[in-house]
Amino acid sequence: MGALRLNIPSSSPALTFVRNRQRKFLYAGLSSILLLVLWGTLLLVFDAPYGTLGQGIGSSDGASLEAVRNQTLGFERIFCINLPSRTDKRDAIVLGSSITQFRVDWVDGVSSEDMSPKAYPPRFDEADRPRMLPGEIGSWRAHVNAMQRIVAERLSTALILEDDVDWDVTLKTQLHDFAQGALALQPKPHSTHNRPPHSSSSSPYGTEWDLLWLGHCGMKCQRNTPFYIMKNDPTSVPAYALPQYWAGPAIHPLVDNIKHNRIICKSTLAVCSSAYAVTFHAAQKILAALSVAPSEESMPAGESVVFDVMLGRLCERGYLRCVSSYPSVMGNWKGAGLPSKGSDIQYRYDGPREQRVYEGASFQGVVYSVMDNLGELLGGERVVRASVRDVMKPVLELGAVKGVKGKLHVLDYEEMVLSGV
Repeated sequence: MGALRLNIPSSSPALTFVRNRQRKFLYAGLSSILLLVLWGTLLLVFDAPYGTLGQGIGSSDGASLEAVRNQTLGFERIFCINLPSRTDKRDAIVLGSSITQFRVDWVDGVSSEDMSPKAYPPRFDEADRPRMLPGEIGSWRAHVNAMQRIVAERLSTALILEDDVDWDVTLKTQLHDFAQGALALQPKPHSTHNRPPHSSSSSPYGTEWDLLWLGHCGMKCQRNTPFYIMKNDPTSVPAYALPQYWAGPAIHPLVDNIKHNRIICKSTLAVCSSAYAVTFHAAQKILAALSVAPSEESMPAGESVVFDVMLGRLCERGYLRCVSSYPSVMGNWKGAGLPSKGSDIQYRYDGPREQRVYEGASFQGVVYSVMDNLGELLGGERVVRASVRDVMKPVLELGAVKGVKGKLHVLDYEEMVLSGV
């Protein structure tokens, strides 16, 4: 018996009704799929604080640069090192980061008294080495624990903060500008097909780096290589207002101290580890060099084995590819109270009870300090004030914040001529 066929004339109202209903279902289905894809993409790039950046988004893509504005500032995770006993500092970081809209996870600080001497830094007690303070031993262990965690959790990139760090109200715009400078310093990325897993291939900061040193107290740039200058950067701290910088000059005092400029360069040295980012592979290399398999390269005889000094040495020796900014992007702060309330590494005696002097809060190394502007920000103000004098904008309207584009330059050290590339 043949198949039953229903012959409905093409002009039949029934056929028109069926076709219209099919079209409506089709359009509704396609619209739903499109919305789901768009929503998922937005969540992945902008709102997922613990997710990796989207695969296939290259560093040269504008969407990738915008990932700097997500809740992990374009890194896979952000960690802050904090002694569990210093709940006051944790309060400050949680509050400040919530205002600036990024999210922090915690790595517990370490007291050397809680460590076995067998777990102290390798070679730290050799006779010709500078002595380490107990707080420096604990700090070394806490930073190494951060590296261990990055490796154990297979994180592609992570930003490490110390708990006395301060940053600018415009941090996300600053990092967007910094990323452009870091990308300008790097060669164009090759194909990612053969790139090892957990590389920085999806980082908005580029692919050819190991360490981004964002919070320091002094650094040097590689000589005779291009560096990126952003002119008229309102967040550049004037030279007179910088905290003591223990290393430098970055390029040359005549270049460093040009008013309102910011320099981004491949760095050979930096000190102080208040904020820095590493890739997965860099964390592996640091874990090896500073703990598991130390060498003369990382721990030469007679030299300090304090964490930030060793980290700077690894940049200087070319073991790590480091990129930094002058002035530093991030600074430091100390809450109001006794002098001892500041550093957990260096002990300060407050004196007899009847002679103790309470100090006001202090802010160093940033122009529009988040910690100094908490009152205005929590009150919903759209205007913040500079924490230092002699800046481009003593008062900043948040709605008018704009990025600053830069350009590659080189310095002829013999003729002392600065020219664009």
